[in-house]
Amino acid sequence: MTNERIAALILTRNRACQSRLLLESLKANATGIFEPYLLYKADSSEYQRAYNLLSQDVIGTNFLIERDLLGEIYFFLENVAGSHVAFFMDDCIFYRELRKTARELVDLFDDNTWSLSLRLGYNTTENNKKEIKPIQQEDGFLKYNFKNHDATDNYGFTFSWDGHIYNTEKLLKFFDGNDFSNTTNPDAILPQRIENFSTHNRDKIEEELVCCPKHSHVVCMNYNTTHPKANFNYYPIEELNQKYLTGKIIDYKSINFEDIAGTHAYRPFIMRSIN
Repeated sequence: MTNERIAALILTRNRACQSRLLLESLKANATGIFEPYLLYKADSSEYQRAYNLLSQDVIGTNFLIERDLLGEIYFFLENVAGSHVAFFMDDCIFYRELRKTARELVDLFDDNTWSLSLRLGYNTTENNKKEIKPIQQEDGFLKYNFKNHDATDNYGFTFSWDGHIYNTEKLLKFFDGNDFSNTTNPDAILPQRIENFSTHNRDKIEEELVCCPKHSHVVCMNYNTTHPKANFNYYPIEELNQKYLTGKIIDYKSINFEDIAGTHAYRPFIMRSIN
């Protein structure tokens, strides 16, 4: 931890408006838990303007410009993260309040715990072949053996960018300086290649347990994508960016978070004036 908060690396590209929603939700529902570091890439001057606005709009966030993503991820893990590190993508939303301190979350780790997932829970049954069977349950959290689930199921997934916390030393040992170029998905971007590597090397992890709350706190809202091969665009990135530059933001309170049954969802929203 850094300054009694868990360092959280947030990856974002051209999505300052959605990043703002994540940061707003972290402040409201994970108060005092994370120290956010926003590693951003802007593909145009308009996207850069939006990130400049975001840096003035929010407080308590560290802004880093992406130049060499792989190198910056390793630098973050080796020099910034502290004992534990959290990861978020810019389309994540912390949709339920978590009344824990950073220290209380870190204390949930033991020698046999691989990760703490805030995107999983009893409710996230989508994309899983079977339910989780808890080995331990305490104070709103549970632990289960993630290796009892298929590696491609959400409950068996080895590494995720969507609201997961890891022991930094163990994660660096697992990555072992890999450049993640050997992948079964030739179209994958680096974050996906890291997930792909992790899935195919799950047996190398000595720990067997994943800890998660009984009900998830983080969900990803798939409004659009920056992946060049993907084709969903419910709310175009450029349109959101332009609205943000004119003083409009996504209204968190307009999103219906009832009955979240997976790690990803699509729920409509409205936009409101920033003031």
